[in-house]
Amino acid sequence: MRNLIKSSFLWQFTGGFVLGALGLLAFQPAEATQPVYGAPVHTAPAQH
Repeated sequence: MRNLIKSSFLWQFTGGFVLGALGLLAFQPAEATQPVYGAPVHTAPAQH
């Protein structure tokens, strides 16, 4: 267990995970913070 904690792979993985999480939070569009209630429903125009 001690070797796993000291390994550079674990630190690189953790650092990449943290950077990825920060990137997702920083670059998400403002619309993504609003809840989505469902897909928009489009009706076909009535045919005569």
